[in-house]
Amino acid sequence: MACRRREEFYCDKGGGGCGKYFWTWLRDDMFGNYTVECPSCGHHHFRVITEGLVTQDRHNERMGKAEVIVSMKSTIRETPWMDDPDFRRSTMKAYQGGGMRSAN
Repeated sequence: MACRRREEFYCDKGGGGCGKYFWTWLRDDMFGNYTVECPSCGHHHFRVITEGLVTQDRHNERMGKAEVIVSMKSTIRETPWMDDPDFRRSTMKAYQGGGMRSAN
């Protein structure tokens, strides 16, 4: 059974996108050309995915026909997930300050 993981995309205004962030879900058995569609503006992001990981490569003929991945509108964000204050707070709580404690 394939595992799924969340991947964040940025729809770059410089490339004709809307400047928003969104999530899509990828499976670890995904391999080949994929077109990820922004749920905000419909802009297409052409990527090669290998073992469920997005590479920096663009589509190529060796990888075959592209599948389209459509993301949900509910994942659209103005800020990246890692910069979200709620995410940062939950990370700090999980980390609990870290550091070594003396055994007095």
